[in-house]
Amino acid sequence: MDRVRILENIQPLITVLTPTWNRAAYLDRVWNGLNSQTYENIEWIVCNDGSTDDTVAKLLELSAKSTFPVTIITANIRIGKARMDNEAIQQAHGEFILWNDSDDYLLPQAIEHLVAAWNSIPETDRVNYVGVTALCANENGVISTKLPVVGQFDTTWNELREKFKVAGDMLNFTKSSVLKLHPFPEVDFVVPEGVVWISIGDAKVRIHPETLQIKQYKADHCISFSGKMEYCRGRVYTIAVMESHLKHYPKKLADKLWVLITFIRYSIHGELSLRQSIRLWGKHSSVFAFLMMMPFAYALAFKDILQGKVRKTHREFDAATKSVIIKVETN
Repeated sequence: MDRVRILENIQPLITVLTPTWNRAAYLDRVWNGLNSQTYENIEWIVCNDGSTDDTVAKLLELSAKSTFPVTIITANIRIGKARMDNEAIQQAHGEFILWNDSDDYLLPQAIEHLVAAWNSIPETDRVNYVGVTALCANENGVISTKLPVVGQFDTTWNELREKFKVAGDMLNFTKSSVLKLHPFPEVDFVVPEGVVWISIGDAKVRIHPETLQIKQYKADHCISFSGKMEYCRGRVYTIAVMESHLKHYPKKLADKLWVLITFIRYSIHGELSLRQSIRLWGKHSSVFAFLMMMPFAYALAFKDILQGKVRKTHREFDAATKSVIIKVETN
């Protein structure tokens, strides 16, 4: 199929964000996915998080041959995905943002289909929507569990996860104006993306039930499958947000208590004080319940330490924030 020629004043500009850390070998595949898009009105923002490999040289090479604008955000030392994502969101010029991590790539018609799905929403209703969600796949097939409806339908992200129990990674195509108002908490190198999606997850999305992105798990320098207790402060903030925004969905008492124990456990590893933890937890349960669950959380935390699972990544993050230098270059 010939590439669709899009004029910027007719169709929205789409921003694709790629955070990367020591993954120069994967960037050609990301770029090829973008260069093959049938929808051309895009910009690419790459966040180089203090890489020590050939990432800079590779990005300059790709930028030089790109027909779409490329912005390279470079940190002189690793500062973490949350900070780099926030930097990229603020630099985004597009009406919509989608993430394409350095170990992912988009299928050729992905952005065209996402824009079409958005345009299928009646214009008078779009104020109530934050975007479009599509499917992702890996070498084993579609990643998410079965959708509750056949074909395109509307729901919210929180309802999709909590009411319909759909699990697994999906591709989110989101209004940049909304993301600019909901930054990632900059408390550790990694903050699970759910902290943002849940925060805005009560607004509508259109579900587009096609696979538009391919993911590769456990790629080099993967931050999600280390088997360690790390990025604990990021997890603490995410759990607190989940409890705040998902409290209307039914949950068994045992599940509620386990979430509280997990929250306290990660708070211990993240070195949050008791006062900080209780304040962050807020009104999700009584202080009495919080104190009652502490012995169980401390027992699990002590076991984690004995097993050598814990990495105090927040200490490295705190040190990095004091010396990081971030620069922005656009072709």
